[in-house]
Amino acid sequence: MKKILLSFVFSSIIFGQAYHIQSVVGIKDGVRVNDFEKAMIQHNKAHKGMGAVNTFAIVNGPNAGKYVRVAAAQWPTPQGMVDGVYEAMSNHEPVAYDKWGAMIEQVGGMEFWQIRPDLSRNMPTVDGADIDGQGPPNFITIYYYGVQQGGNQNTEAVFSRFNEIAKQSDSGRSWVAMTKALGGNVSVYSYSTPHMTMSEMLGPQQAEFQSVLQQMYAEDENLDSKVRNGWNWVYSETWRFRPELSTTVD
Repeated sequence: MKKILLSFVFSSIIFGQAYHIQSVVGIKDGVRVNDFEKAMIQHNKAHKGMGAVNTFAIVNGPNAGKYVRVAAAQWPTPQGMVDGVYEAMSNHEPVAYDKWGAMIEQVGGMEFWQIRPDLSRNMPTVDGADIDGQGPPNFITIYYYGVQQGGNQNTEAVFSRFNEIAKQSDSGRSWVAMTKALGGNVSVYSYSTPHMTMSEMLGPQQAEFQSVLQQMYAEDENLDSKVRNGWNWVYSETWRFRPELSTTVD
């Protein structure tokens, strides 16, 4: 079975240091999407075992139209496997008739994100991340928060309290919190939520968020100040899982 981004097999490693490894790639000017994807499928023959990848298409946000390639050999990747996964993803054997490298526009290089179980909620524990009996999620929506200099304490306080309040509800919504460890601007937090349809993010998920936020404002009159002194930019994007552009571990 493919292990997509939110397919969790949790053990003690998740409470230690475990990582999400990804790279974002775009299409060079003049290259057709169909040709790009066919070349990616051919290139994927090199990505197996430790170098296996899951591919997502970014459907909205600043990087819309680009692709995310995620390490899939074991997700999350325990610290002891990081070197092996990196080597397998980066320095694999060449593939015959591989044209994909000449078609890609690299965006920022490989990124390493540390999983934050303490700021996450309802993290699935079953391989496949079954969403309400419907199977693995079709989409993952991610919110990114850029932390300003000296803003980590306020950011941690706000996110921790949000999580505490949200856990008091009976909602089954999952989100996975991560902080950037390496690759570009590292002062970034992200929250990922799996969902089957786009409308899920526009209805009950938004209502739940507003309910938690309302309670936070009711108990802390200085919340706006904490937010302003925590992060200085926010954006979101949605990924669509592309199994035909992904590989298997075997």
